[in-house]
Amino acid sequence: MSSISSANVRKQLGLCAAAMAGVAAVSGEAKAVLVTTNENTVLPVPQTLAGVYLNFITGATGTSGASTAGWDFNPYNTASGLGIYWNPATVGGLRGAGVATAPASVVYADLAPGSVIDATSPFTSSIQGTSLNYRNTGSKFLGVRFVNEGTGAMNFGYVKIDTTATTGFPATINGWVYDDSGAGVTIPPIPEPSTGLLALAGGALAVRRWRGKAA
Repeated sequence: MSSISSANVRKQLGLCAAAMAGVAAVSGEAKAVLVTTNENTVLPVPQTLAGVYLNFITGATGTSGASTAGWDFNPYNTASGLGIYWNPATVGGLRGAGVATAPASVVYADLAPGSVIDATSPFTSSIQGTSLNYRNTGSKFLGVRFVNEGTGAMNFGYVKIDTTATTGFPATINGWVYDDSGAGVTIPPIPEPSTGLLALAGGALAVRRWRGKAA
């Protein structure tokens, strides 16, 4: 009887595991999907009046809005340096508006790790609003919102941009992240040097010292 009982227990455990896996699969389908695009691709911003037009969803780029279907974001060269232009199309809100330091400001914020971009963030679609934060040297996080042409939902995310003093050029886009459910996005912390590598280096140093003493 004990063997039969054990078999029944194993059977019940198997059924429970299968049921839990099914629930997990269903709940996984309902979860938001955080999409990272072109994480390791460097997209130069031409220092021209056209700049580059970018569709966040498809990753398509071009030198004009007409040649870049569904474009969202257009960094380009103005008379004074790097400027930003957004697709003016609206579906439930402004398409492609950068997070600003204040609702009425035209200065786009250079967001710090840990910043949240969502529906409560102050957005503006002003053109050329980059002079204070995007015309110096450094790696930037620019918060964005745009209409996802596939779902019709307003999506939130950020673009990673490297700029150079004093005009912002050379400038490169180093990827962008968004949540295709419409949920807010948090900029992750900057990774610290691997402790594993530090430990390995320490171990190598200890071996060298031991060999020196042995000699």
